[in-house]
Amino acid sequence: MIILVRVDDRLLHGQIICSWVPHLKADTLIVASDDAAADELTSRIMEACSCKELYVTVMKVEDAVRRVHSIAGNGEGRVILIVGRVKDAMKLYESGIRFDALNLGNVHHDGGGRAVAASVILNHEDEECIERFASLGVAIDIRDVPTREPVEYRCGCEGH
Repeated sequence: MIILVRVDDRLLHGQIICSWVPHLKADTLIVASDDAAADELTSRIMEACSCKELYVTVMKVEDAVRRVHSIAGNGEGRVILIVGRVKDAMKLYESGIRFDALNLGNVHHDGGGRAVAASVILNHEDEECIERFASLGVAIDIRDVPTREPVEYRCGCEGH
C-alpha cells in the first residue's frame, strides 16, 4: 500500500529517513528517478540506507510504475514513493498509480519560480501539474516534515 507520494528534488535524505519513515511506519521506500537510477554511485548510496526494518530501492519512473502495481496486487508493505519532479508524480498518476494526496517537500528550480513555502519553489510546469492534480481530487500537502502544519497551496497560474 502506498502511504506517501512525495516530490523531493533531493530524493533521499534525513527528513525522509528520520521523520517520514518512522511517522508513517513505512517499511519500503521507492525512489523513482530516471537520473538517480542511471547513476550507479547515487543508487548504491541511497540503497545503502536499507536495513532490517526498511527496504530502499532506486529505479526509473517507468520501472517504479510496474513495481508499485505489483506491490498493490500483492498487498505488500507500507510504501513511500519519492520522485524528484512534480511532472514525474503526474507520470505515475497517468500510469494508473492512484493516490489521494501529493506531498511537496523540496522543490527548487535554478531558473527561479514562485515560492509557495521556504523549501518549495514552483515553475509554470509544476503549477500546471498541481492544478491538474487538484482537478483530479488529489490533495496538495506542502511541508517538509510530518510534524509541521501543511502550507496551503494557492494557484499562481496565469489566468486563475
